[in-house]
Amino acid sequence: MTEPEHLLTTPKVAVLAVTYQADRLILVQRKNEPQKGGWGFPGGSVWPGESLRDAAVRELREETGVQAQPEHLLEVVEVNEFDADNRHHHFILVPVLCRYLTGELQPGDDASDCRWMSVSEIVSQRNDLIEKVADVALQAQQRVLNE
Repeated sequence: MTEPEHLLTTPKVAVLAVTYQADRLILVQRKNEPQKGGWGFPGGSVWPGESLRDAAVRELREETGVQAQPEHLLEVVEVNEFDADNRHHHFILVPVLCRYLTGELQPGDDASDCRWMSVSEIVSQRNDLIEKVADVALQAQQRVLNE
């Protein structure tokens, strides 16, 4: 049986830079599709030959101007959806827990805004955030607290 053409999209591996300082995490507002205008963690594609940790640090710097130290890989998140133009997007997202080092938040690259938010703020705004962001935030909080 032949798959419909829109389902033939090969899943793309990407990273999320889940960056913390004390009890706050960095979130960015997406400038581009998919999920334009939604809030989520800085992140993006992994370049050929690039490690997941290096990709997370690079994406964080490009989208926020911030430097961080990658510490742990968190539980993988799968996103398999259609955007507003009915284009199929299938991502395997690897959240990388990063400890903030230095830098002032400055939106860049494909972020229209960026800010520090507490986990409680993220969870309370779950409906305004990209799906699964609150779950990853809680996972990051649990990991940091257990160290």
